[in-house]
Amino acid sequence: MSVVIDDLHFAYETDPVLNGIATTARPGRIVALIGPNASGKSTLLRCIIGQLTPARGSVLLDGRATHRTPPHRLARRMAYVTQRSTVAASFTVRQVVEIGRFALPNRPDRVDDAIERLDLAEVADRPYPALSVGQQQRVMLARAVAQLGHDGVLVLDEPTSAMDLAHVRMTASLLRELASNGATIIWAVHDVSLAARVASDAWLLADGRLVDDGSICDVMNAEQLSRVFAVGFEWMNRPDGSAVLIADA
Repeated sequence: MSVVIDDLHFAYETDPVLNGIATTARPGRIVALIGPNASGKSTLLRCIIGQLTPARGSVLLDGRATHRTPPHRLARRMAYVTQRSTVAASFTVRQVVEIGRFALPNRPDRVDDAIERLDLAEVADRPYPALSVGQQQRVMLARAVAQLGHDGVLVLDEPTSAMDLAHVRMTASLLRELASNGATIIWAVHDVSLAARVASDAWLLADGRLVDDGSICDVMNAEQLSRVFAVGFEWMNRPDGSAVLIADA
């Protein structure tokens, strides 16, 4: 299920944020959305999920503009994990994950599977507000996994920012698995080195414009990243022959 972004413009009142974004996310691929702070990443994700209405252009899912698609219909095809999620009531972890199925048939097995895959079984009956921020991020990922069909679209805004290293690795493995099963994944991430290891494609934003898009190898060249982030980057070879992207301290 491809996401097609066509000449997308967006502004908050008179303040332009996105200018002429045009690119495509395809099934079976993980797109890393990268760029400096205030480059427009979160705004672009909110346009993709139909939460914001473009000033011009469109985001199309199966040929239909997402901002014109009723939320209950969109929820059957697209799951979203926001940067900072809050749950005011003392819902348990299991209840929060079950919310992912609100527009879909009841599937307790899907809920149980998502809880297991995100390593949440031991806290499934605990109140969500009592968890650490990293655990809460895993709950929101589990909710999206319980919602997502095998060929759906998963939109993520910094889902691992508070996780410990073991759960970051677990999440990376999960994203690869979902993509291999046909999901389309769009993932905003600050850790450029992590993005280079996990994603297959990249969208590089700066000042609300798409600087480059394409395969991870093409977009994440050290010279281009250094220019956009104003920090030096270098690809280094590991003993096993793989390469890792390193930013200057």
